[in-house]
Amino acid sequence: MAECPSCGREKLGDARFCSGCGAELAVPSVDEVRKTVTVVFCDLVGSTSLGERLDPESVRRAIGRYFDEARAAIERHGGTVEKFIGDAVMSVFGIPRLHEDDALRAVRAATELRDAVTALGDKLEGELGVRIEARIGVATGEVVAGDHSSGHAFVTGDVVNVAARLEQAAGPGEVLIGERTLELVGEAVRVELAGPLALKGKSAPVAAWRLLELTGTPAVARALDSPFMGRERELAALFAALASVVEARSCQLCTVVGPPGIGKSRIAEEFTRAAAGDHRVVVGRCLPYGEGITYWPLAEIVQQATSGEPRIEDFLDGDENAALVAERIAGAIGTAEPSGAPEETFWAFRKLFEALAREQPLIVVVDELQWAEPTLLDLLEYLLTFASDVPMLLLCLSRPELFDERPSWAAPRRGAVVIALEPLAEEESSALVETLAATRGLPAAGLARIVATAEGNPLFLEQLLAYRAGNGDGDVAVPPTIQALLAARIDRLDAEERAVLLRAAVEGKTFHRGALAELLPEHARVTLGARLIALVRQELIRPDRSQFPGDDAFRFGHSLIQEAAYDAASKELRAEAHERYAEWLEGRVGEHVMQYEEILGYHLEQAHRYGVELARPDDALAGRAAERLARAGERALARGDIPAALNLLERSVTLVAAPDAISADVLYALGITRMEAGDLAGADQALSDAIARAEGGSDPGLARRAALERLGLRGLTGRATDDEIRAEVELAIPVLERLRDDAGLAKAWLRLAEVEHSLAGGEQAAEQAFVHAGRAGQGRDEEDALFERLSAALYGERPVADVTELCERLLVDAHGPRAEVGTVEILAALKLRSGEVAEGRELYRHADQLYRELGMKLREAINWQCWGRSELATGDFPMAEAAFRRGIHGFEEMEEPYLLGAVLAHLAHALCAQGRHDEAASVLDRAEDLLQGRGFLVPSARARVLAARGESEAARALGRQALTAAAEVDWPEGRAQVLIALAEVLRRADRPSEEAAALREALDLYERKGIRPAVERVRARLKEVAAAPAP
Repeated sequence: MAECPSCGREKLGDARFCSGCGAELAVPSVDEVRKTVTVVFCDLVGSTSLGERLDPESVRRAIGRYFDEARAAIERHGGTVEKFIGDAVMSVFGIPRLHEDDALRAVRAATELRDAVTALGDKLEGELGVRIEARIGVATGEVVAGDHSSGHAFVTGDVVNVAARLEQAAGPGEVLIGERTLELVGEAVRVELAGPLALKGKSAPVAAWRLLELTGTPAVARALDSPFMGRERELAALFAALASVVEARSCQLCTVVGPPGIGKSRIAEEFTRAAAGDHRVVVGRCLPYGEGITYWPLAEIVQQATSGEPRIEDFLDGDENAALVAERIAGAIGTAEPSGAPEETFWAFRKLFEALAREQPLIVVVDELQWAEPTLLDLLEYLLTFASDVPMLLLCLSRPELFDERPSWAAPRRGAVVIALEPLAEEESSALVETLAATRGLPAAGLARIVATAEGNPLFLEQLLAYRAGNGDGDVAVPPTIQALLAARIDRLDAEERAVLLRAAVEGKTFHRGALAELLPEHARVTLGARLIALVRQELIRPDRSQFPGDDAFRFGHSLIQEAAYDAASKELRAEAHERYAEWLEGRVGEHVMQYEEILGYHLEQAHRYGVELARPDDALAGRAAERLARAGERALARGDIPAALNLLERSVTLVAAPDAISADVLYALGITRMEAGDLAGADQALSDAIARAEGGSDPGLARRAALERLGLRGLTGRATDDEIRAEVELAIPVLERLRDDAGLAKAWLRLAEVEHSLAGGEQAAEQAFVHAGRAGQGRDEEDALFERLSAALYGERPVADVTELCERLLVDAHGPRAEVGTVEILAALKLRSGEVAEGRELYRHADQLYRELGMKLREAINWQCWGRSELATGDFPMAEAAFRRGIHGFEEMEEPYLLGAVLAHLAHALCAQGRHDEAASVLDRAEDLLQGRGFLVPSARARVLAARGESEAARALGRQALTAAAEVDWPEGRAQVLIALAEVLRRADRPSEEAAALREALDLYERKGIRPAVERVRARLKEVAAAPAP
């Protein structure tokens, strides 16, 4: 009942003035809403001959009888006749109110109408000698619906046209139904395919089915076929895990998984409520705003842990790193500028959680984990691996979609368990619904149908019961899906309550009263409190913890309720509400806006998107969204969060209407991010654009850095030679030194390190890069310089033992995945070369996992190539082949010819070593096409193939040509590999003395480098050569 905004008295009927105070009562507008409805179009076959043969009055009576039959059949099943068009009837199921089974109702009505017209045709044939039949089309789809009481057209949407075209394609007495309708009615009908139809006005053929009969069965088969063990077992597993972490002072991960509404949050609440007295419980939720909200759950956890205003440092009393921990956490959650590399952020959270757990056993609950960014998943796994000597239980709640994004999460591993929640058994469902009904004072009649409808899903049980209580209707419609159920509940609300719920959904699962007041029309703000209480009472929302002092917060009873409410809002409303919410939030957070830029960017982006869809693009709005997303993306890149950075930056540049309006710094960040993610062509383009934009915008420093970044990319992909890179860098360094451009100098020395693989040149260049990167505060370049220093040592002349000692020393300070992974990769290579094969392979596997989880696809593929090289050194050629093929797959996905050609050349050597020379020849053909004569590995492998085919002279010439080329490169191991290949060629040519000479030279290189497996293998071959009889 509407109320007077002045005195609060209820409005009487259609009164324009308040009966209490006389104030004028505004007539509130009713929001347009989006609904999924089912449209039925029916037309007559034979009506033309009816008019030709009968008097107009007889025709009028006959058509009138048909209209009466049509209206009766449609309204009997809850449909609405929207209009009569000649002798056609259009009706809609879902107007003015949705039902969960509207599609099935429509099909039943269509069947009844067809049968009624057939019966009417029989009568008319007997009475007047003429016959009519019906043809019917039924389609389901989204429409925009206006105010039913306004007298305007009820629905607008393409589904109306589809239903009309299906009717025109139907034969006399036929009912054709569309694909979406069939999905909803499921097993309730028997159909046959009518074929994809070329319908007028549709660009693509439309799938259609001919209705044969109603089967009388439910639309969706319901079978509780698995035994129900209750929740006791799952709770026992949680308590067992908790007891284990307390006893062992260890960290464990429990993931409770199940579909929406199955009871994940409920079991967590019961568990934590029971454990709360003796344990500290903190809860964080991943937000369903899209991607990019990386550390939001941890921000909530930090807020809970520091309630009452204790500082993070207070929990770390006595720890010399307390201030650093607080600084890194503040940077991660957005309360300060981001600082430090991702590994430091991970380390900082671990230190905080360990401190909390030392005071009291800690339970960390992370809800809605299926929405988590990969970085958050990495952090949780990092905690599981590295948190030590403290009792800590990580309790994660997720839908099964998590395993699609992170299959490894479901894999068995130490300290981790997955608890899958099954539907409740019918007996326990009955007990639950009876208890709820008794608690709410509801009659027991009809509860069995609610149990059958819910199919063991606790949320379904609760929502169905609340739906029945809310509308006072003893009949409960059978919903085909939970979306239809929730959409029907929302549609049953009065207009004022629905207006509140639809706008609340724009903020998200959690929303604030202050924001909601800003989004509502002014006349609706007066009664907002009453409406919120009503929605709480109907269990659609519940009070929640507010993010903002002085404001109330609520959260939807389930995310799917929020999604259903959002889907019901018109695009007009969504566009306006997203923009107004962003403006409200920006004003609300003030100087802390940086913490909310991802959210602000998302809402502005959505506002622009819907404006475009409504043919009202707003370039200024798009620019605001792009700016927010870009800044958030740049911070994600600084954290090393490549998937989040790529998502945010790509969205940012997509929003900018004019490509030349994208700023140089955004293009520069995008270029780096694309390169890390494996989009090398896209990276080159973005960096080239950044150079042009920076030069045109008078930012020479950025132009130089972008040019040096692109130079490295082109060197990596073979588009620039080492000599070209060296020459360009040597020209640039003096200029950069005069300008004191440390950021540019870091890039320049990095490029030099990449092409100088000798011990002196490469390591010294990398050390210079590290120094300048540190001065410039360029964390990513510091990490790259460290990796290049180790790479130069690995592939240069420094012995393996010395490099291993250096690598292990540096690994101690690598706390987080991104900084750690490069060191792990190098250490893996060293372990294999020193003969510690099992340990080396385990490290390579770890590096691969980290690269994948960090989204670093380029490094992931290169890691497989390096693993294959290491296996060549050990002499395990099948393992080498397997690793190379994984690398090939990665480079093929990137469509990167040069890197692909290089790994193919390595694969050819692995195949030759296994005696599979014909396969190697095929691989070499492909490698030669890609490399275009660059490198020495292809001719070296080709020489082995020719020798195996008996072409000794050509093989020897090509082998020595490859050796000459290898001598010009500072890569001892590569020269040794070419010498081993040449020795094989000479063996097949029956030249033992020359073979021995090549082997001795290779042995010298391997011994000086300290590659033990290769040393042993070459020594054994030399003994064989020496023992062989002279020719």
